[in-house]
Formats: sequence, C-alpha cells, structure tokens
Amino acid sequence: MSGESPKSLGISPKGGRGMIGAKAEARELVSLIAGPVRLGDNVKAVLSRVAEATGLGDRRVRGIWNGEARTIRAEEMDRLRAAARQARAVEDAQHELVTLRARLAACEAALRLPAADLVGPCADAVGAAAGASHRPLDRAGRGLTVPAVGRSLT
Repeated sequence: MSGESPKSLGISPKGGRGMIGAKAEARELVSLIAGPVRLGDNVKAVLSRVAEATGLGDRRVRGIWNGEARTIRAEEMDRLRAAARQARAVEDAQHELVTLRARLAACEAALRLPAADLVGPCADAVGAAAGASHRPLDRAGRGLTVPAVGRSLT
C-alpha cells in the first residue's frame, strides 16, 4: 500500500458518489416512463401510471421523483430500466405507425385513388369505408378487378 488515504485524493470512503448517479438515473427513468404529460393530467396521476408500469409502489415512485429516496435498490433499477425500454418501444411503434400512415396517404394521393376504393388494411389505415369488396385495376373501362382478400380468383 502506498499509505495514502482516500480522503487525500478527494474520494469519499463510503462511495456516496455512485448513489447520487443512481438517484439521478432513476429520476430520469421515471421521467422517460411517464412520457409527455397529457392535458388534464396532474403529477400524481402520471406517477401513478409509472408505479403501475414498474410494479413499484406509488409512494416509492414519488420518493424517487422528488429525490427523497435515500437509496435505489438494484431490483428497483432493473424494473425502472425494463419499463423505460418498454415505454421507448411503444413510443417508437407509435411513431412508426404515424409515419406509415403518412406514407400510405402520400401513395394514395400519387395514385389518385379515392379512399373508398381501398380494401383491407389499406382502408383501415386511411379510414376508408369497410364495405368495399374490390377495386378496379384498369380505369380505362376494361373492368378488370382484383378480388377481396380471402376470395378465390375463379
């Protein structure tokens, strides 16, 4: 040993610096899980949703959010991280859905097809009428049609 104490290096012998990082990370994870606050929501309702998503108690989540938690257990951090990953996946899926709907609408506009002529998932995506059974392939009057999904070609 060199004989130097941790105090002379400016490092706390109890390692308290790591816990400050854990508290800050836990608070950030709570914020990620909560997501954007909806109109009419209060902090209590948002933190309650976080508690439900993580399986932690309402008071524990509120303590983490307010910085009152003295320690964050590893099991709690694991729950917070898993819920944050799930929240991120949902957010990404919602963004993907919005993007795909915009692309579908752009394709529809490019093809100049009215929404009522679309069938199946395409119709659901752009809000078309559900009663359409087919759409014309050739608009030049030859009357070629494509059967609806699930029907035979004969």
